[in-house]
Amino acid sequence: MSRKQTQLYGDDDLDYDEEDYDEDAYDDRDEPVAGPAVAKGSHGHKAHVKPKASPHKPAAPAAAAGASALAQALSDPPPLRPDGKPQRGGNKHVASAHHHNSYPLSPGHQQGGFEFNTPSPDDRAKAAGPAGRPTVGIPLAPSKTPTVKQQQQQAAAARKAPSTAAEGAGAALHSQHSIDEALHDLHDLNLAAQPGDGSSVSVSSSSNGLAADAARKGSRAGGGAVAWRPLEDYCMEADLARDVDAALAGEAGVGRRGLHLVVMGHVDAGKSTLMGRLLSELGQVSQKEVHKNQKESAQAGKASFSWAWVLDERPEERARGVTVDVAVARFNTPGHSITLLDAPGHRDFVPNMISGAGLADAALLLVDGSPGGFEAGFYGEGAAAGGAAAGFGGLGPDAPPGGQTQEHAQLARSLGVEQLAVVISKLDTCDYSQERFEYIRSQLLPFLKTVGFRESSVQWLPAVGPAGQNLVAAPSEPLLLRWWKGPTLVQAIDAFKPKPRNTGAPLRMPVHDVFKARQGGVCVGGKLEGGALKPGSKLLLVPGYEAAVVKSLEVNGQDHAPLALAGDSADVLLSGIDASALHAGAVLCHPEFPVHLAVKFTLQVLVLQVPLPILKGHAVTIHAHTAREAGVISALLGLCDSKTGQHRQHKPRCLLSGQTALVEVTPVRPMPLERFADVKALGRIALREGGRTVAVGVVTSINE
Repeated sequence: MSRKQTQLYGDDDLDYDEEDYDEDAYDDRDEPVAGPAVAKGSHGHKAHVKPKASPHKPAAPAAAAGASALAQALSDPPPLRPDGKPQRGGNKHVASAHHHNSYPLSPGHQQGGFEFNTPSPDDRAKAAGPAGRPTVGIPLAPSKTPTVKQQQQQAAAARKAPSTAAEGAGAALHSQHSIDEALHDLHDLNLAAQPGDGSSVSVSSSSNGLAADAARKGSRAGGGAVAWRPLEDYCMEADLARDVDAALAGEAGVGRRGLHLVVMGHVDAGKSTLMGRLLSELGQVSQKEVHKNQKESAQAGKASFSWAWVLDERPEERARGVTVDVAVARFNTPGHSITLLDAPGHRDFVPNMISGAGLADAALLLVDGSPGGFEAGFYGEGAAAGGAAAGFGGLGPDAPPGGQTQEHAQLARSLGVEQLAVVISKLDTCDYSQERFEYIRSQLLPFLKTVGFRESSVQWLPAVGPAGQNLVAAPSEPLLLRWWKGPTLVQAIDAFKPKPRNTGAPLRMPVHDVFKARQGGVCVGGKLEGGALKPGSKLLLVPGYEAAVVKSLEVNGQDHAPLALAGDSADVLLSGIDASALHAGAVLCHPEFPVHLAVKFTLQVLVLQVPLPILKGHAVTIHAHTAREAGVISALLGLCDSKTGQHRQHKPRCLLSGQTALVEVTPVRPMPLERFADVKALGRIALREGGRTVAVGVVTSINE
């Protein structure tokens, strides 16, 4: 036996002084009264004979036969000397009785040792169940937490149960059993659809306590349990379907459709000035307001910004001379009812531009045509001097990107804008040069093709805001009229085609603005991406699972509208909901078909120009519809072929510029999203980091 295995006592315990050694104590062990009888065996070894048990002293178990002397000494320690010091020998029954009274042997030892082929005492106690266990202290109440089998049975029953129409506000959220039971029902209620049926989504409602919110809201509202159902199961209510059919028929007779138009471009490209002059030419701005803006801008030393002040109404915007937030205006063309979204061009306010571009059906891309202006917007601020020095060019497409013209075009295309009109402004600074116009077109068109715009969907035209050239009427400037025979700005806008209305889908309305209504109450503004609304419709707000009822509608600037359809811009006055629950980025949806609340989701992304490779754990800001949330790229799932979309490499170490990949993204807080295949507007994503867009993509699946 090794030294480590025999080191049972310390050295001090085994180091006895000579005065502590009592030789007579070993002789006492042979006495029959003091200890067990010892006889000589046939081989000369001592054999212990078990004495009769004393009526006053319990008998101690004997050491195992054939045990070593050390084992016998340790199992049968001698009593202490009268002076309290340890000794060897003596009456072992006294020490053994004292030892075993304090530490009784287990039943297995009392019965002669544990047999390994028999159940242990713990196994027998476990098999006996709760009834066979002794009750210690206060008995515990039975647990309300269902087992895994019970959860699976509850989930199966919930999937088989027929859904009924909502009878009250938030009817789809009510649970007739306790909140605890509802939480477990929601936790296990995952819809795993077959691939290709348009609903291959796996969602767990228990993420970050959101199932608790759903259960609480449902228990207050009254109705059935929450269940994420495939969108194909949706059937519009009969009365709402009749109103939708009548509205679509009337719209076809009038021939005018609503269209959301975003104006974007590099800072100081003249976006607000051009749109302010256009609104004035169309009669949307009174002459009194025009004169007021001219007077106040001149007093502030910004006389050239007078037309921009038509849309830039905030004091900080007028003081800084830049657009900060998305300005909204409305006007009509012969074929459309236009909702104008004037987006900021400064790189510090790109998140606001994204929220505006996410609502758009078409876009105007303003390009500064002055010497150096296009180069600064397309290649970066450092390219302006080179472009000006070289006349109209001097910088080729190999120059480093950095202007907002590129980023705005990339973001607009990734957010679903397919129709584009490129307006080259400020040509009056270069004598309306056709050469300058053609040079800008030759530089910009190849880039627009690379980001996904079709050449047939891109229009090109010159326009000058302050002079009002080529806005509503044909240009009057001889230098421009000499070579330009194309459409005016209004004609180019009227050539856009509105997107088809997705009225057959469940309601989906991302919240863009929250404000107080004039008549009292809380009002939300946004664009309907699916379904329809009318006064009295019952809604569900996600996240939060708050039930609400539509009190009144304002659609495309029309007060007290009877109906809002998919594709319309609406201000909705709500009742029965706490104003603190409303915020930009939330989604109003159908109570029986709530939007998915994604804790993790998979994206197919295109990596843009990035200074460093993208690694797993890369922190990003996630932009989806009107929502914005911090998050991380939690996994790099694979690389894809940019043309076919087929997988080329599984779990790459990093992502480089220009690559197409599948990634898993985890937001800090769950986000209301849909698969791109189900609802396109709620399935487009832009990832930004450090003030620049690093990737754009679409949601392919939603996980837990």
